[in-house]
Amino acid sequence: MIPRKLTGNEAVDAMAAMAVAGNVIPATWYKTITTPSGKADLVAINILSDVLYWYRPREVRDEYTGDVVAYQKRFAADYLQRSYEQLSEHFGISKRQAKDAVVRLEELGAIRRIFRNVESGAGMMGNVMFIAIMPKRIYELTFPEQAPAPDPMTKKRHSYDGEGPDPGTPMSEFRHRYGENSPDIYKDYSKTTERLSSDHPTNQPERLSCDKEDGGLAETSDEFERAWEKVPRSKASQCAKEKAWRVWGDTLVREEVDEGFLAKTYRRYVIQQENAGTEQRFIATLSTWLKPNRPIAGLSLESAISERRDARARLERQRAAQKAETELMEREAAIREQEAAWRESDPRAQELWARAWDFRGGFGHMGDAMHNYQAYRDEKFKPG
Repeated sequence: MIPRKLTGNEAVDAMAAMAVAGNVIPATWYKTITTPSGKADLVAINILSDVLYWYRPREVRDEYTGDVVAYQKRFAADYLQRSYEQLSEHFGISKRQAKDAVVRLEELGAIRRIFRNVESGAGMMGNVMFIAIMPKRIYELTFPEQAPAPDPMTKKRHSYDGEGPDPGTPMSEFRHRYGENSPDIYKDYSKTTERLSSDHPTNQPERLSCDKEDGGLAETSDEFERAWEKVPRSKASQCAKEKAWRVWGDTLVREEVDEGFLAKTYRRYVIQQENAGTEQRFIATLSTWLKPNRPIAGLSLESAISERRDARARLERQRAAQKAETELMEREAAIREQEAAWRESDPRAQELWARAWDFRGGFGHMGDAMHNYQAYRDEKFKPG
């Protein structure tokens, strides 16, 4: 087939014959999505472009008229499910590069990470990541010339949810996104995911003293100290211990568990993480691990309670089955005793019973005799 001459340029005409589809990268992103040095953040740009491809609806056309009759989303859940491994394999980068880029996009306000426990054919999968998009913020990044000009002083104010800060908020309450005092996003896993649980109640104490003048932490329990022994030393501050002790007490009431269970389960969690080679900074503190609705990689408190509940249910079923079997055996033994006493008092029953066990007539004769005895017993003997 001879290609049509559309423009007179061979290369351009050849491209016209190709059905190229896929991700779209607006040119403005190279100016609005940048690294701390001001260069275009190419990894973050490519990941955001891929995420937006999946969020663009698919057209459904009428087979006969060709008209668009509906739109469909491209993914199964309410949000797009992606893992750092999938992103690293797709773009040919390391898992750490993929994670850093996703965190930068979240800090920029373009996306939001959501962590869930998902039921699958292989069982419950914990800490599954979903990515939600922030259309308003993406529009601002794509069409910066149409976005309202912000107060120059607010450019250095950072907001995790992508919304502009309140102009009246003191600058002391904000940190520059890439400033000298910017927090290490990997120092405490709970800090990077705390905003994801803002819609859920937590046991975070409203105020912590953590002041030497207060006389230090009140006396704790032995089981709490057993659990605290496994907290990574870099996170085991006095303030963290006070917070953990308060959350510990709330958890005992909320979950109706004993202190021994909490201590044993947290120690199991830390040991599993250490055996898996997890760095200390990625191991959840005791207070983070105890809080409800927190994404925990590995053995979470919720999964441990679920396992304990299932184990107790299995034990209860086993005990009920054993009890039913024992009661059945006891009833059968009592009936046999009653039958023996009845047989001793009934001459006809004694005669039939003796014939049933007379080996001289052969097994055929014994079988017929036992049948006669059973028929007589069923007629005359009434257990009770």
